[in-house]
Amino acid sequence: MIYSINGKHETNTSESYNKDIYVYKDNLIIPYINLQILSPNFNHPTIKENDRLNFAYLIFKTVKEMHWSYEFNNKIRYKNLVFDTLSNDNDYSTKYIDATNIFTEHYGYDFEIKFKEQYLYFSEDVAIKNGVLSHWIPIDTPNFKRNLSKEAVKSFFIKDNVPSEITELVGAINSKVLEILNII
Repeated sequence: MIYSINGKHETNTSESYNKDIYVYKDNLIIPYINLQILSPNFNHPTIKENDRLNFAYLIFKTVKEMHWSYEFNNKIRYKNLVFDTLSNDNDYSTKYIDATNIFTEHYGYDFEIKFKEQYLYFSEDVAIKNGVLSHWIPIDTPNFKRNLSKEAVKSFFIKDNVPSEITELVGAINSKVLEILNII
């Protein structure tokens, strides 16, 4: 299920987990575990404010540019990716998101994305948690035990498993043509 979510505060990525960011032309696809829905402006029978989704994707279409920072060797590093240098910034929305790659030593990233369209994808059998300490945890942490299977987490983060509805939305023939963004 794909929902247009062009509002600025509909999702929260601050306590979410991810691995890779996929790029196709000027589109970004970001898989997330534990993505929080802040204020849904889409009609869904079970999802409500502050729900956390076990597996979901944020999709950004017609991206102008993306800037990000991360810490490496006790220094903050900055990178960017520019798709369009000619368009006016006023034609784009801006979203600030976090990414926590649980599979590398480079743990937290802060992103600024300028885009024209934003979408949320989750499957029909999405699992939902709601509450202060109700989180989807893909790995054991010092404070919390994993509550998702290793196999499900691994499968979710395989590029070839990006749903066809997402690749069709961004105009890709299949997930094999998606590139993995090198964010380091």
